[in-house]
Amino acid sequence: MLQKTAIRDRKLHGIFEAASPGEMYIDSYAWSNDGCLRSAFPAQVRICTKTRYPPLLESQFKTLLGDNYYNHHHFYFELDHAQTRALISLFKSLAPSNFIQVPAVSSKRNLAVPDPKKITANSKEINPFSVLSNTAAPVNWADDVENASNSDEKKSGGSVSDYDNLDDNFLQNQFGPHSNPDEVSQTSSGKIDGQGLELIECNHPLVNTVNGKRIITDESMLLNSHNEHNGAVEVDEVEIEVHNNPGGGVGLQPERQTVLEKLKGLSFLRQQDAITSKDCTHSGSDQRVPDETQINPNLSCGPFDATMEDKTSFDECSHGNAEVLQIITDLQKRTEALEKKLIGSDKEILSLREIFKDSGRKVQQLEYIVDELQFKLDSSLAHLGNMCNTLATPSIFLIGGYNGVTWLSSLDSFSPEKDAVLGLTPMSSPRSYASAAVLDGHIFAFGGGDGMSWYNTVECYSSRNNEWTECPSMNQKKGSLAGICLNEKIYAIGGGDGNEFYSEVEIFDPYLGKWICSPSMLTSRFALAASGLNGVIYTSGGYDGNMYLKSAERYDPREGFWVRLPSMSTRRGSHTLTVLGDTLYAMGGYDGDKMVSSVEIYDPSLNAWRIGDPMNTPRGYAAAVYLDDSLFLIGGMQSSVQMLDTVEVYNASSGWSVLGSSSIGMRSFASAVVL
Repeated sequence: MLQKTAIRDRKLHGIFEAASPGEMYIDSYAWSNDGCLRSAFPAQVRICTKTRYPPLLESQFKTLLGDNYYNHHHFYFELDHAQTRALISLFKSLAPSNFIQVPAVSSKRNLAVPDPKKITANSKEINPFSVLSNTAAPVNWADDVENASNSDEKKSGGSVSDYDNLDDNFLQNQFGPHSNPDEVSQTSSGKIDGQGLELIECNHPLVNTVNGKRIITDESMLLNSHNEHNGAVEVDEVEIEVHNNPGGGVGLQPERQTVLEKLKGLSFLRQQDAITSKDCTHSGSDQRVPDETQINPNLSCGPFDATMEDKTSFDECSHGNAEVLQIITDLQKRTEALEKKLIGSDKEILSLREIFKDSGRKVQQLEYIVDELQFKLDSSLAHLGNMCNTLATPSIFLIGGYNGVTWLSSLDSFSPEKDAVLGLTPMSSPRSYASAAVLDGHIFAFGGGDGMSWYNTVECYSSRNNEWTECPSMNQKKGSLAGICLNEKIYAIGGGDGNEFYSEVEIFDPYLGKWICSPSMLTSRFALAASGLNGVIYTSGGYDGNMYLKSAERYDPREGFWVRLPSMSTRRGSHTLTVLGDTLYAMGGYDGDKMVSSVEIYDPSLNAWRIGDPMNTPRGYAAAVYLDDSLFLIGGMQSSVQMLDTVEVYNASSGWSVLGSSSIGMRSFASAVVL
């Protein structure tokens, strides 16, 4: 596997492999600030670095992994053998000639550690990508990557990974070109070879010689270099181990605290052993210290003779003990500081719980206040009913819609001259994509939905009483339909429910008190536009389930059937069709690709369409009305994401203009009538 850094870096640093199965909370405080918070990434796996190279930039390896990119920021992580070999070759080709590769321990359970005397690199140059070999120093490793990349199978015929060859090359470089990896594996469990190399199995339990207890270290592996003369280990290795694990002393993990206590005890016994050895030296005795006095050959200074050179070794060993004790003291201080932070966090949590309880009480009080204000509002609306009689007539009424935040149930009276909006009694439920018509001084709102479902309900508003009443429902739930009033009847034309698109027409007869079926249109139309002129109903555009339409048709109740008209020059849906004089204006809408600003004018006497002056702004789903010899287009959508809060006005003599209106705000999918 190829190792990389964070997404914001996007560099490849080398080759690594998993060294353990995936587990939960291998390190409970990994990737947290100062190791004081529980990890936000519990699913973890241990890794060890196969080879670390100078980092590759994305521009260098992107050409090799081009097939894995599926957008600018993301790509598939799985690599095939060809891509892996190509990346390994690229690593080798870009590495400096004097570059020292950094291998980690193999994924095999038995690990080989070079003799410390043969390591010339700085012992503190630790592989930052390996969690298994914190104390392993970098060594010169001439791996045969080309042989590994060109071979997919071993001589035995079994399928292997390219990285297994890297393991074999590493063993050959350490034990000789004729060494057998299997033989090395069989003899590597805790044995010492002829060159002073100790092989220790991963996660091997150690026995504390002080109290006889078994200690399972929290590290992934322990790598100990054995001295062939006296079995001593350099104190610097212990120091490096502690420095590479700064979080090892955190009091939140009891097993690590236990290990620190054991290390402190071993250090004390080691000093006692050194003092005993010194006494033996002053007595002039040449006798070696008995084996029983060696607490642990890997931690003690070992026996020494009464010479000046051995005295120097003793001083160095004592100095090493002091450094280890200082490190342990520092870790204990950090542990105490973290424990204090934990106590402070617990207090803060208790404080937040109290705040939460107090907030609940305040919310309940606010609910009581809201109920009181609602009661006062209802009382005010009763008085507002008298004010509705004083509204300027005719007036533009805006019904429902969407303001970019919520679906509206509002009813507002809009005065273009005063640029003022007066809120009236709202409907019983939010209503968008609906239609509205005026019959006998009342506003009827029917169909539409709330963004989640479609309605067949109908509500009627009385301006005299400033209240809504429920009316008989339509036969079908539908939205994006057209509605007009003709011959004292209300027509609900076309529309759909998102799955089906209708050509049916329903008529509400107030004398019958119900909706009845009328002859259907010739074409199914969703998001169509309709208008009545000279006792005839005209419809245009819309969506039939496959495409947006140019076609138009008319219905004359005296004939009782629909007739096809000449088509428009532009496909339109969610547009408006409004009467101006003796002509019909089809304005704006969506053509299947974008919102348009074009205008087409139909002349019934010529039975033909002509092009009119375009609007200043493309828009669809706007509310349109005719008032004072002018056409008003209110709000709507300029694109699929941009909502409008402007009002455009068309007059036959002056053309299009934009009102400096700011009172209506952003509004789309609304209905509008003049009353």
